[in-house]
Amino acid sequence: MKEKTEDKTQELLGRVNNYLSFMRYKYSTQEKLMRLKIIDDYYKVIDTNATIEKCNSTIEFAEQLSSKLKLPLKVRGVFLYEGRHLKKYYRGKDLKLSTQNVVNSSFPLMLDHEDSKAGKVIGMVDRIEYDDSIKGIRWFGHVNNQTHALNILDGAISEVSATIFAQPDYDSDLGLIGTSLVYGELSLVRSAQCKGAYVEPDL
Repeated sequence: MKEKTEDKTQELLGRVNNYLSFMRYKYSTQEKLMRLKIIDDYYKVIDTNATIEKCNSTIEFAEQLSSKLKLPLKVRGVFLYEGRHLKKYYRGKDLKLSTQNVVNSSFPLMLDHEDSKAGKVIGMVDRIEYDDSIKGIRWFGHVNNQTHALNILDGAISEVSATIFAQPDYDSDLGLIGTSLVYGELSLVRSAQCKGAYVEPDL
């Protein structure tokens, strides 16, 4: 009899525990749903009262960034001075003679001496002249490429370097010199071998 009573008690306690567990789960779930509803209502109010801000921006094209740009861009500068550049010394009289050579009347304006790539041609050197006051060769040309024209206008690229074909000769005072100069191309570069060689807009 005692065992039956204990069994009944255990069964009853088990039912009570199950009931309490169910009720805890029920109210716990209801509490979570209530909290979610409060949060949801809060954001609905925020969305209703939120102000709308519009940010207008204008995309500027290359033509707008530099009002001076007009293709082809006329350019000028100096690309060779009397003196020793790398191994050879270039005398003023040889520089002057080179400007009178019809072969040097015009030649390509390029990038980084990549003269084997057609896509690296960005314009032309249209004429050159010797300036005795600076003992150097001034050049005048044009750039057809918009990007590099803008770089010149902005001063991002300001130096040039020439490919020079020269007949080697020897001078007792100067050593190895270059004569009969022919210019293969003139390149825009970050750092020129001939110090002071430059490009600028010819405005």
